[in-house]
Amino acid sequence: MSKKTFADREIYKVLINAPIETVWSELIKTTSPRPFFWNSSWDAKVMAPGNAYRMVSNGGKTVAVIGEILEMDPPHRLVHSFRLTSLEDPPSTVTYTLKETEGGTEFCLITENIVAGSKSEKSMADGARFIVKNFKAYLETGKVTFGARMMLGMFKLMAPMTPKSMSAENWPRDR
Repeated sequence: MSKKTFADREIYKVLINAPIETVWSELIKTTSPRPFFWNSSWDAKVMAPGNAYRMVSNGGKTVAVIGEILEMDPPHRLVHSFRLTSLEDPPSTVTYTLKETEGGTEFCLITENIVAGSKSEKSMADGARFIVKNFKAYLETGKVTFGARMMLGMFKLMAPMTPKSMSAENWPRDR
């Protein structure tokens, strides 16, 4: 059995023109789909360390990500494990950091512990860029970018073709 190598830690950073409390609140909101998370929403009993979560979409029918909340320091830090349900790769780690600045809030999304060269590595890099860009747009304008709106529209049209392996019934929250 060969030893797995891990990709470098990647940091995706942006300055958001919004107060840190607003950025934090939108990041952890569980009551509605988040367009910067591909219209998925957090599904956790409580957003607190030690609790499992899943990201549900399509009216609660699809689960794209599962994991566990590892750390929370409101409104500055959220760390969770992250596993794409469509892939067999092991979980990685995602960290969000928020820092108050003169111009608003510095928002960082950090990915770690991803198997180098894996499908998860590419998917998470693309996803992190999407999240950071569209989280900023959403907080500053109330909507995600035009490109993201087009992509979300296509996802909605393609929802009936989502692999059955991503069905919410296969991914109970406390699995």
